[in-house]
Amino acid sequence: MTEKYAMTIAFTALLFFLAYRSYRRINSYQDYNLAGRKTGFAALVATLGAAEFNTATLIGGASVAYLYGTVGVWYTSFIFVFVFSIYAWTVAKPYRRLQISTIAEFFERRFPGRRAETTRALASVVTLTFTWIAPATYLAGLSVVVSVLLGVEPLVTVCVITTLCLVLSLAGGFMTAISFDIVAYVMILVFIPVMFWIGYTNAGGFDQLSKVFDSQYLSFEPIWDLENYGFAAILTWCFQNIMLYVAAPWYGQRIFSARNERVAYRAMLVNTVLIVVLYALVALATMFSRVLMPGLDKPEEALPRLVLEYTPPLIQGLMLVTLLLVGISTMVAIWNSAVSIVVNDLLKRYAFRERSDQFYVRASRIVFLALGLSTLVFALSFVGNILLILTYVSVFTALLAFPILAGLYWKRFTTDAALGSLVVGVVYVVIALLADFPYHLVSPVGIALSAVVGTSMTLAGGRKAIDPQVERFFATAHGTHDTKGAPEHVDI
Repeated sequence: MTEKYAMTIAFTALLFFLAYRSYRRINSYQDYNLAGRKTGFAALVATLGAAEFNTATLIGGASVAYLYGTVGVWYTSFIFVFVFSIYAWTVAKPYRRLQISTIAEFFERRFPGRRAETTRALASVVTLTFTWIAPATYLAGLSVVVSVLLGVEPLVTVCVITTLCLVLSLAGGFMTAISFDIVAYVMILVFIPVMFWIGYTNAGGFDQLSKVFDSQYLSFEPIWDLENYGFAAILTWCFQNIMLYVAAPWYGQRIFSARNERVAYRAMLVNTVLIVVLYALVALATMFSRVLMPGLDKPEEALPRLVLEYTPPLIQGLMLVTLLLVGISTMVAIWNSAVSIVVNDLLKRYAFRERSDQFYVRASRIVFLALGLSTLVFALSFVGNILLILTYVSVFTALLAFPILAGLYWKRFTTDAALGSLVVGVVYVVIALLADFPYHLVSPVGIALSAVVGTSMTLAGGRKAIDPQVERFFATAHGTHDTKGAPEHVDI
């Protein structure tokens, strides 16, 4: 136990050093918000990977693998082949070329006219729902890890980690987030394969899985009749994540910060491969943990218990640090996105226009404090249902994907159509959640209704002349005229 506490203290000291280093490098609000748009390829791969590799999916997804074997591999790994490759092919380059700061700014640039401000404001509110609530799911995942590996009560864990993340985030904003992500990703690349090897060797190899799993859970053929995690739910989760990530403000923030569009595109493709492999190793390690610990009452504890009971103290300490880094870096990442939305889309837009950079940095730090307090409250109620909570809070942000994709690839898609599609989708999803509709009838149906309404409204409007602002938007987004590039040097 002493070794684990020592490593945790050392890791905390490293984070404080990185935060202080980021603080010293802040010269403008763009540095605080987007790391000066100078993030290079390696740093971008690391921050994209660390932002996705979170304790909510990690602990929650691992519990699915513990219960249902390869169903967990589908749920936490294979779906990301589609999620991130589609992101790379559809929005990575256009997002960077537009030089925007938030998803709402995309709506402002693409959709002019009388209802432009309403459309932009609704996009701001929708993106804020996920970024404000999701960090609590990551914190809940961390509380599971710490309670198992250090024996600390969840209440103490969430209080300490929230305070730590707040202090660290306040210093350097997005620069701090990227610094944490780089360290976290190096640890992930080293210790996730180690975790798999520990499970594999102690369980006795793949042959032993047949002793604890039915054959259907060792095959990759679809299983449709599981209550919460049948293949219909997997397809829904995959589809929802494709839509979610297209509109994801925390991923958008990273792509916006890239040095140029080529870096953004290539980093996302590499991230696709690495995330799929790493999550597959986690799911397989958890499957081996069932061989070793077949009767766990709490499947969410499978992964941390594998570390606790089958590794020496030194490895336990390093694994603990890795899992803490995963959770903290993702929390800081999502917090930064939420703060960026509040400051850029709400405060700068409506309340405090044309203030100094120092004013907006101070405002960001105040928003961080409010966000930290709400995260603390939410996290304590999410333990035990981490993955399901994460799934349901993501449905609203996913509704932004259709107007974004239509806006990027269909010039005649109108502002009224974008607003109508958003309103119909949001109203339906609220009703579906309140009425407790089956999961596969929430997000897919909401997005389908959004697409039908948006398409119908555009077609009903006839063939009107394209607004010059839309023409300029397309020229910029698709690189059909020269735009001023970002600096070529890497400062991260």
